[in-house]
Amino acid sequence: MWVKDLTSGKMEGLLPGYSPSTYSVSRDGKLVAFAVNDASGHSSLWIAPTNRRSSPVRISTNAIEDSPFFLPDGDLVFRAIEGSANFLYRMKADGTERHKVIPEHIFDALAVSPDGRWLVAGVSGPDAEHMLATKAFATDGSASVTLCLGYCMLTWDGTGKFMYLYFEQFRQGSYPLPVLQDSELPKLPSGGFARSEDLPDAKTGGLIPWFVQSAVSSSVYAYVRQNTRRNLYRIPLQ
Repeated sequence: MWVKDLTSGKMEGLLPGYSPSTYSVSRDGKLVAFAVNDASGHSSLWIAPTNRRSSPVRISTNAIEDSPFFLPDGDLVFRAIEGSANFLYRMKADGTERHKVIPEHIFDALAVSPDGRWLVAGVSGPDAEHMLATKAFATDGSASVTLCLGYCMLTWDGTGKFMYLYFEQFRQGSYPLPVLQDSELPKLPSGGFARSEDLPDAKTGGLIPWFVQSAVSSSVYAYVRQNTRRNLYRIPLQ
């Protein structure tokens, strides 16, 4: 992980000796929580100050834990793997007061809303036709909302005014969805987004032809572009 000074262009490693698989920076920018894999491939959670004045500290239990997200109050939500099932957990940044957010099994923890109210996760679907679904869970465990019937990627921009929806099976791009003030979620079809026909009515700023990973606002965002390059070799056969 690297930090770049946008004025000078100087870059330096933030976590020398560590190779985070996932990470999250606290709202005040003073802490970074990250997951690293050990030699056996098991993931654990660590926390470190961004000023590098002290060494990273492991805050995991003996469980396999990853996908940390900072909440506005400084707590962390994350995924814990217990046996053959994954769950959402919450704890203080020092690893204390660790507790399960909801009893429901999940697959992946995907995003947290800027206000800390919702965490998006992939879960089992409701039937054989929809074996996967994507839900928003209240971080206090009080509610859940189905966002997609199927596996979709959803993330908020920094203003909290838009979510960006990317449906893997459609591969059309990301749809900016205005967020409703009362729910902090976009207007949803009954049961959640399920078909490509559900999407055109939802888009407001036009389709962004890439997968938006993070966004400052509806006009400033980061996205992924992948290129495949191959070389042709000639190998003599004996």
